[in-house]
Amino acid sequence: MLPDTLLDFTDEEAISYATILAAVATCDGKFTPEEMSGYEARIASLLFQPFVRERLNSMIGELVDLKQHLDQFSPSGLRLLLRDAVLMAACDGEYKPEEIEIIEQIAAAANVDEDTLNQLYFWVSEGWSWQRRGHNILQIVQQPSIPV
Repeated sequence: MLPDTLLDFTDEEAISYATILAAVATCDGKFTPEEMSGYEARIASLLFQPFVRERLNSMIGELVDLKQHLDQFSPSGLRLLLRDAVLMAACDGEYKPEEIEIIEQIAAAANVDEDTLNQLYFWVSEGWSWQRRGHNILQIVQQPSIPV
């Protein structure tokens, strides 16, 4: 999906990354097909062994000690997590209050201010608009809309 440095994560960062993304995807009590697809895509990019992926998938929906997991990250790792948490929250077409709460905690841990966070939300919205235009050109059924 995105060329970046996820493969540079330590083992602890990678597990925490996957755990927190699962928490974002399921914190509203649902795991939509769009969220499942987004989650699987990001986790696949970490190149986990199948048994690790099975364990992570079994953790979906469990309560997460967010602070404990956030403490595992380097500063750049926190920013990658924040980016992908916003993308994950947008997958089903709306940002839920529970998702925003987690995103704000990640932003605080990453020392990302509100203006920068708003730019990140806008970046996600622009990306979805770009993809929607491609669907329109080819007359493909629309994706969910992204909240602004």
